[in-house]
Amino acid sequence: MQDRCIGFIELHNINTSWRDILHLGVRKKYKKGEAIPQGDHLFFLEKGAVRLTHNTREGKEKILWYIRSGCVFGETPFFDPMPSTSESIHLCTTPCIIYLFSKECVATTLATQYPSLLLDLLPSLARKVRILSNQASSLYLDDVVIRTCKFLAQRIVPKSDPPIVQLNISRQEMASLLGIHRITLFKIFKQLEECGICLPHERDSFSLPCPEEFFRLVNT
Repeated sequence: MQDRCIGFIELHNINTSWRDILHLGVRKKYKKGEAIPQGDHLFFLEKGAVRLTHNTREGKEKILWYIRSGCVFGETPFFDPMPSTSESIHLCTTPCIIYLFSKECVATTLATQYPSLLLDLLPSLARKVRILSNQASSLYLDDVVIRTCKFLAQRIVPKSDPPIVQLNISRQEMASLLGIHRITLFKIFKQLEECGICLPHERDSFSLPCPEEFFRLVNT
């Protein structure tokens, strides 16, 4: 499977070693739909799901990625605070339990007593850079049908036969992540259904009765 598929994966359990020092953070509950203020803390998502959305002053929105439990987030505004003409927002898509680590905690405690945890951020930051670069590459190079198939390929239920795709997000969110209009996404699903490649299965899921043809598109 090509690297550009990585542009649409969800982040999950990439910083699990941080669970060893949750007692140093502040535990906070967030409601679904609540935005998380950025800049003053690093965040560890213990439970729930968060999405990173980029909004412009003109009201345009682009979903960049989804984060699930076991991940640190908020590194960029924490380590590199700067004004911007647009705004990136971490938004809870489910009720969440999040641990907050202040700048003082990171600088005086983690850096001196737990330096390995700060080193643990390097691979996860590299993964996030890879996601964004591959997402940009796919948005520029891939046909919208191929891009959609690459997104679906990342959500195939393991060991399902025939393969089953579980979305877990709305069509509107999926369209935003893929950089297309919701109506365009509807037409793509209709096209894939007419070709017998991707068929409705159950709520928020699809079956892939012709996996060979599906993966041919994915690997195009």
